[in-house]
Amino acid sequence: MSGDAQEIDCDEAVEHLYTYLDEALTPEVQKAVRSHLEHCRDCFGHFEFERAFLRFLEARCRAQGAPPDLRKRVFEGILLDHDRNPR
Repeated sequence: MSGDAQEIDCDEAVEHLYTYLDEALTPEVQKAVRSHLEHCRDCFGHFEFERAFLRFLEARCRAQGAPPDLRKRVFEGILLDHDRNPR
């Protein structure tokens, strides 16, 4: 690899993969991971798999929604917190 981006190895690229997918890296690290993925077939394949997996999970969660008992517990927790800490 060459250019302005800091060079990283495969281990570093994979280590940052989920935060890269979440766009939660510093601009410098984001650029380094992107540059590595552009040049490394193995890591790019890993990236493609993880991206597809996350999209599947997102779609599945959106389609099913939260189970009723979980929704109830969350709302009860919000109400309880509000009762303890009124503004």
